Amino acid sequence: MQTILKLSEAAAIALHAADYMAQRPGLSSAQEMAQGLGVSYNHLSKVLQQLTKAGLVSPVRGPKGGFALSPAGKKATVRAYITAIDGTPALHDCLMKSKVCRHKNCLFGRFLHETNKRFEAVLDGKISEFSKRK
Repeated sequence: MQTILKLSEAAAIALHAADYMAQRPGLSSAQEMAQGLGVSYNHLSKVLQQLTKAGLVSPVRGPKGGFALSPAGKKATVRAYITAIDGTPALHDCLMKSKVCRHKNCLFGRFLHETNKRFEAVLDGKISEFSKRK
């Protein structure tokens, strides 16, 4: 049986780190972020490297250095952050690998279709929009 969405722990950390940086002016150190997010410093560091390589995060070296969202990262969608870590997200319309039902009278067909539409809207939302939530 397939899952509805495959999202790695690293992609989840990337989204949380982007949200963390979007909510704070200036630079955030990896140590500070790891503590604030409750994640491994080493895992976060690897994620930040990937986000930097994708141009979504800007690193600043030195004793007062840290990380901030790049101008492109501030405008980027949730999909861009997931893609930088996991590749293009794949949504599934069927829980069966062989796609037996083709959605006709399927117990989960309508649910999966509606869930995918809602998730597409989240994927297309900008990371900066999510940091403005209350």
